[in-house]
Amino acid sequence: MSSTWAEQPLEKALYERLRTLPGTAGDDLYGDYTTARKSVLEDIVEHIDSAEPNLTDHGPRHLADVMQRAYQLLNLGKNDLSPGEFYILCVSILFHDVGNLHGRTEHQKKIGGIYKHVRGTDARFLGERNAVLAVAGAHTGTTKDGKRDTLKTLDRQNFQGASVRIREIAAILRLADELAEGRHRTSAYLSNIGQYSIDSTIYHAYAQIVDYAIQPGRIAMTFTLDISRVGDKFEVHGVALSELLKLCYKRIIKLDQERRFCKYYCPFLHELAETGAWFNFYFEGYSLELDLHPLVISDLVVPGDVTNEVASVDADYDLTTLVPRLTALCSGGRLQ
Repeated sequence: MSSTWAEQPLEKALYERLRTLPGTAGDDLYGDYTTARKSVLEDIVEHIDSAEPNLTDHGPRHLADVMQRAYQLLNLGKNDLSPGEFYILCVSILFHDVGNLHGRTEHQKKIGGIYKHVRGTDARFLGERNAVLAVAGAHTGTTKDGKRDTLKTLDRQNFQGASVRIREIAAILRLADELAEGRHRTSAYLSNIGQYSIDSTIYHAYAQIVDYAIQPGRIAMTFTLDISRVGDKFEVHGVALSELLKLCYKRIIKLDQERRFCKYYCPFLHELAETGAWFNFYFEGYSLELDLHPLVISDLVVPGDVTNEVASVDADYDLTTLVPRLTALCSGGRLQ
């Protein structure tokens, strides 16, 4: 097994849930799970960075983070996943990103071949394969007819003689994966020496500045930007300040859309009623005084409001005014 892996709370909960099954069924399933985990960790995900060196991390640390996020989401309310549903969720997390080994584009559609490599042709895994490929395949991308609602057509499936709620499981995985972001997904050193491609540098910079948290009733995003001056330009981790802020805004809207989308299909997520975002700016170690209010996007919809842009939520975040304010402070304005 990967030397970086430690048993996750979600896995411990899986083991306890499987123990409620009669006879040796629970031990057998947990053995199947750990066999898949060993193969995925050692043979697949540890090598994704060789195939896609410019991606943010999709290795064992990312899998562990997705599991931690899924565990937190399940604990928001009454967790009534059956043993089989819990098992399918955990196995689907293992496989959800393995397709990146064959390239990032449409990676969710490349899981089947790797699943076959791990499980072989043993007929007892047919039910697991059907469920896992449906769940993992819905964590991103589009449907066969090009629609972005990858959860709508999912239905219950049979596994080990019981019905499992594929749609709800897929929603939990999808949101957990969206929340699995942060500094652990990049190397500050490689970023600083320009090791990543020009196109991917901004995503590694984003990973260095963001922190996601699941809080009572909401998902919270905290951004910490240490601004540097390079000639007459202002950058954060080698990326133009304005461009990085544009990506932050895009991700805020995307996360809020994912929150609403996944909770629509999954009752476990109904408590998550809003998305919040906090920005902290620094220059040469000093905090920049802006008096910005936190951004809050809630499920409340006022007729006529437009909330698909950050500036429409709070005009103080309009980049045409915010960036000049920041650069003026960095150029000699008042520091706090």
